Amino acid sequence: MRTELHFHLLPAVDDGPEDDAEAVELARLAVADGTGRVIVTPHAHCVDFAELRPRTAELGARLAQAGVQLELGVGAELSPDHVPGLSQAALKSVAQGPSGRRWLLLEAPLFANAGSLAGAAAELRERGFGILVGHPERSPTTSMLEIREQVQWGAVLQVNASSLTRSHGDEVRRTGLRIARSGLPFVVASDAHSPDRPPLLTKAAAELAASGIADAVIREAIDDAPERLLVEGLPAVAAARRAARR
Repeated sequence: MRTELHFHLLPAVDDGPEDDAEAVELARLAVADGTGRVIVTPHAHCVDFAELRPRTAELGARLAQAGVQLELGVGAELSPDHVPGLSQAALKSVAQGPSGRRWLLLEAPLFANAGSLAGAAAELRERGFGILVGHPERSPTTSMLEIREQVQWGAVLQVNASSLTRSHGDEVRRTGLRIARSGLPFVVASDAHSPDRPPLLTKAAAELAASGIADAVIREAIDDAPERLLVEGLPAVAAARRAARR
């Protein structure tokens, strides 16, 4: 099942859909793009964690009533500067993967004052969570060296489909393609917010293919790896790093 791991679908909570009707329309677009499951990932600082599960269930019921066959999971997008203020219970409520290999979506900061990716990732690892680094190609403060270091610690990278389709400019696209060609583990997600900022996995796959990325790499990043992350999870710290700490 094609799975979106970064997707703003809950209505009226952040900069995603403004209302129920827009959320249903966005969900329809996801299904039309070939997606069967969406992990809803509102900005963590915009939501009450206790309301996430019931609100997601409510949206799921609304989609079913509208005839939209889309499975939903509960997640959140964490900003580095907000990580220290989040309780362990809050983090557990939005983590993905099996017990002992739970992971969280941590965005690479889009602004200089949004905190340190390395610092927030280190704290989350100490608290027992693996890391999916959100849209590192869009971060003006995150270098390829830092991106590689996160992977060495066990992280997987999440490249936005919209980055690959030039929605954020040529430089961001080049960085996204550089990640795709690097051999580093990555997935592609839409980071969709509205019908005007829609799901783009199919278009991103075409862009990757046109850029010379191998079919096997594209299939892994868009179809296989996202599903595997939900089933198998991620270690808080890569085995090689654990050994080096001893």
